Formats: sequence, C-alpha cells, structure tokens
Amino acid sequence: MTAKWIGKRMVMGTIVLLIVSFLSFFIMHAAPGDPATAFYGGNAQTLTTAEKERIAQAFALDRPVLVQYGVWLAETLTGNLGYSSKEGRPVATILMERLPNTLLLFSVTLFFIIIGSIWLGTVAGMKEGSLWDRGLSTFSIATSSIPAFWLGILFISFFAVKLGIFPSSGTGEIGGDGGLVDKLRHLIMPAAVLILTHVGIYARFLQESIKAESRHYYVMVARANGVAEKEIRQGILRNASMPYLNYIGMTIPSFFGGSIIVESLFSWSGLGQLTVKAAMTKDFPLLMGGILWTGLIVVISLFIIDLLMYALNPKLRKGGVR
Repeated sequence: MTAKWIGKRMVMGTIVLLIVSFLSFFIMHAAPGDPATAFYGGNAQTLTTAEKERIAQAFALDRPVLVQYGVWLAETLTGNLGYSSKEGRPVATILMERLPNTLLLFSVTLFFIIIGSIWLGTVAGMKEGSLWDRGLSTFSIATSSIPAFWLGILFISFFAVKLGIFPSSGTGEIGGDGGLVDKLRHLIMPAAVLILTHVGIYARFLQESIKAESRHYYVMVARANGVAEKEIRQGILRNASMPYLNYIGMTIPSFFGGSIIVESLFSWSGLGQLTVKAAMTKDFPLLMGGILWTGLIVVISLFIIDLLMYALNPKLRKGGVR
C-alpha cells in the first residue's frame, strides 16, 4: 500500500510539472516580441528578414506552439535544456551554479520558520486567553501584513547603510575568500526578511489548531480520567500537527514567490533572481529551465511533507490511497 501511495504521489508530481511547463511555455510565446530576435538582444535590429527566418527554422520557432513545446519537452527529458541566448552557455550549467544558493536560502529560512512557529504556536495555543495567546495573534497579523520588499529595504537602510553590520547584497565579498562565514554574513538579512514575514502566520495557524483540538471531547474525558497532563498535551500537539503540515505544504509555492522578490532585492545569486533576469532579457531557454527547476524543488518539498503526514497519520495508512 505504501508503494502504491508513493507511486501515485510521484505521478501527480510529474503531471504538475508538465502543466506548469506547458503553461509557462505558452505564456512566454504569447508575450509581445519576436523570440527569434530575442536571441540577439540589442543587435536584433541589425538582422535581416532572411536571418530571422533562418533562426526561426533552426530553433523550430516557425512551428505551432504545441510542436515547439513537444520539441522542448523531448530535449528536456534527455537532460538537454538548451543554451542561454544571452550567455551562450548550457542552461543546465548556469542553473547548477545558482541552485546551491537557492537551496541554502530555502532550507535555512524554512528550518527557522518551522522551529519558531512550533515554539510560539505551542506556547500560545496551550495557554488560551493568556498574554501569549493575544500577543501572538497581534504579532502574526503585523508581520504577515508587511511586504517583504519593504522590510528588506528597511533592513538594507538600517543594518547595511547606517550601521554597516551586514553586507547589503550579493553572496560574497568582492575579492573575498568565498568561504562559509562570508556567505552566511550575506545570508542573514534575506533569511531574516523571509523568516519575519512568515513565522507569525505559521505560528498562528498552529496556535488555532491546538486551541481547536483542546476543545474536543476526548481531551475532557482524558482529564476526567486522570490522564497525565503531559500525555494529553502530547496527543493534542500530535493531532494538531496534521493540519499544520498540510498548511506548510499549501504555502510552499507562495513562499517561493516571496523568495524570488527577496533574492532580487538582495542580489542573492539564486534561481529566483536568475528567473527574473531571464524574463527581463527574454532569455527563453534559461527562463524555462529556471521555472522547471523551481517547480521541481516545490514538488519534491510537497512530496516530503506528504510522506511526513503519511507516517504520522494512521488514518492515511489505514484508509489507503483515496
């Protein structure tokens, strides 16, 4: 049953990637401009009509969109993502250079968001009506209402420009050794912006789940029968963690959307900044590669969360695949 469940999740993830790639491909080709001339950037105006036709034939740009997508998909399945029209290098090579930075920012911020939200949400949820409870509600509304780009600008202005504590942008000092300490110094501000704008709402969701779970009948029966309070709280937290994990899974795509803004703001050399730059320069092969790899990271993250929910929730294991 477990193998069947995993197989179904993998098939669903593959379908999602196909849908995302097709929609992205269609939207890019529906955008204004000639894809053939986009390969030459500022020199496009020097191309003759015959040269444009030759470029279109070489890259199958003169065929219907469905045929172009089929050609791109066939090459992608073989591991060939094409060449960047601006840098002239393989797209896979460029993406591999940026992938570690995106994974570092994503893993560090998500780790601290989960740790912080579990602690805040548990303390506030277990003490309904207390100062913790009311304080977290106010904190979550305040932090989730702050735009990430605005908070990032404040951080740059205060911590980088005024105090000079942290670097304002990049992933390493110019002429530096590029070591772990240098990269972590550049990571602090973009990670802090993402953590502050997300930890409150995640904690609030867990807080409300715990409060709702504490009102269930089985909790009153357990207390009436003299069950230790520690065991009751463990049961409440275990049951409340299911909707919390589900909420994390639902918000991961929007979390990546926020990280793209933060990467661009802090010039963090990740997939988000690369995708934005590729869209602005109409570097279609690089843009499709960036979207595909970002979608792959999201699908893998959702798959991991599904595995955790499957392991923690006996109803999913007993009920099978529904």
